[in-house]
Amino acid sequence: MKYLISTLCFAFIVASINPLWARPPKGFNTGPYLYLQGGLIQVTFDKDEQSGTKIGNDYEPVLGLTFGWNLWDCFSAELQGLYTTARTEGRREQIASANVYGRYFLILDQLTDFKSLKILPTFKGGLALRIASLPGNPASTDKALTTFGWGPSFGGGLSFIAAKYVFFGFEVQGDLLFFEDKRQDLTSGGGAPGTLVYKGGFYPQLTALGFAGVHF
Repeated sequence: MKYLISTLCFAFIVASINPLWARPPKGFNTGPYLYLQGGLIQVTFDKDEQSGTKIGNDYEPVLGLTFGWNLWDCFSAELQGLYTTARTEGRREQIASANVYGRYFLILDQLTDFKSLKILPTFKGGLALRIASLPGNPASTDKALTTFGWGPSFGGGLSFIAAKYVFFGFEVQGDLLFFEDKRQDLTSGGGAPGTLVYKGGFYPQLTALGFAGVHF
């Protein structure tokens, strides 16, 4: 008898929690999505080597827009654009990023079988391009220099789909960027022609973002 009671209890528990493990309907996460982003972006490649001036802070507020398309429930292709600007001692920089990603949505039954909410951990990888207009050295006639950084990008976060179409969440991404040296001809201060102003090289750049939009 005790074995029968134990078996019935076990069956009751399994029956009770089984609905939490029901798979979501196929195609629930396919189609296009569009969302606005805001957060902080790391900027460490903007130090004027001659004046010793760091333009802006290591982390600056950033705004952006991402468009993606879920080809399957678990995978999407997306394009992200970000923009930030900063000013120090009257010298302004402007920075734009364009990233192309493939994003994987981890579909866990326990996190997707709610009536009006789906919780989806995500992971992404792709290519990052960063374009920056940096102020020229005060001893040069050039008012601004344009520099490019590029490299791989990786990230992850947590996405929520609520009321069928509302899409929101947060994520962190790292851009592993390579920049070239930027040089100027300085007209004063003892600088030689072709003086290094912004040092190139490898700059890992971290970005933390929250987002909100729609998923059709």
